[in-house]
Amino acid sequence: MITNDMLRIHVINVGHGDSILVEFPDATAGGGRPRFGLVDAGGEDSQVRTKTRDYINTFISYRLERAPTPAVTDPGAHDYDFEFICLTHPHADHLYGMMDVLERFCDNSIPDNMKPKQFWDCGFRYNTVGYLEILNYLANQDNTQFMRVASGTEFHYDETEVLVVAPSVDIRNRYDTYGVDVNDASIVLRITLGNGVAILTGDAHFDTWGKVCEEFPRKSHITYLEGTRGNPDMRDPNRDDIAFLSKENQLNCHLLKVSHHGSKRGTSYEYIEKLSPTRFAISCDRNSEYSGNWVNKFPHPITRLVIGEESDVFDAASTAIPSVTDLSQRTATTGDLGTLVYRITRGARITEAGLGDTKHARLTMADFANMPA
Repeated sequence: MITNDMLRIHVINVGHGDSILVEFPDATAGGGRPRFGLVDAGGEDSQVRTKTRDYINTFISYRLERAPTPAVTDPGAHDYDFEFICLTHPHADHLYGMMDVLERFCDNSIPDNMKPKQFWDCGFRYNTVGYLEILNYLANQDNTQFMRVASGTEFHYDETEVLVVAPSVDIRNRYDTYGVDVNDASIVLRITLGNGVAILTGDAHFDTWGKVCEEFPRKSHITYLEGTRGNPDMRDPNRDDIAFLSKENQLNCHLLKVSHHGSKRGTSYEYIEKLSPTRFAISCDRNSEYSGNWVNKFPHPITRLVIGEESDVFDAASTAIPSVTDLSQRTATTGDLGTLVYRITRGARITEAGLGDTKHARLTMADFANMPA
């Protein structure tokens, strides 16, 4: 069995939509089982509706069937932990592949311990057939706990922390009045392993980012060394060794899944500057209906300007909008590179691989061999 001790983020190429497999370091108990969660399932295009399900199937086969020498003898090593499914918000390009995933992995043929343990929902009431079908299906699943999460909800998988940073409770309290755009109901996740951080954004717009930056501010505080009891002698010439100013930004990240497929409504320089990502991943389809005849509209020119400024690519004296190629050292799109796999170590080193698949293509175990090791 192939092992993993890193955080891997698989941004699956489903065209215009989101589908992200979060692969955690292997579970420490039970023989080091593969451990993962799913954020959205794409599928607005009917031809890619089953791609997320098929991707997870292939991922599990890759992890479990390629046994090393000598072969693994612990029966528990051939299980896996499907920790959660998160539907960030009930839009078609995030949910239409979800039923195929649920019917495959909640099926009676699947052992109870290998079924998805939790389903996370944003709580926004959305009266569409696809969303109601998911809710009705989950109502009959005893092994999958249904949860409506909000800012501050926190989960731990051994060393990995998953923190919900949106929607805020304030935004949740406005759902009943329909004073919230459904995109701003998006669940936003901060995933941390050691010093490595990834933020997955759904389709969050400006209202969400205003609340996120308000609720997770940069913190400054005085820290005293043990023995001073909070009362250092400020006359001491060595007082800098006694008390020092500590600054912490809870939103710094190394990987940012850019909100809303790189649309102009999901990205502003203020929050990008605060997050200061090392890499930007954009799940988009250059031939989507939203692009029309404007070639390379996704990511939108405004988003490219913002990323370009953060990446020191955009020269304010120039009128040229950075192209995706200009941004390629730090930015990748599924439309150009296919499924993106990011490997984040505990020391915050990040590597990226594009698997090169088209949105309609199904990946094989041989394709998975191209993932970062």
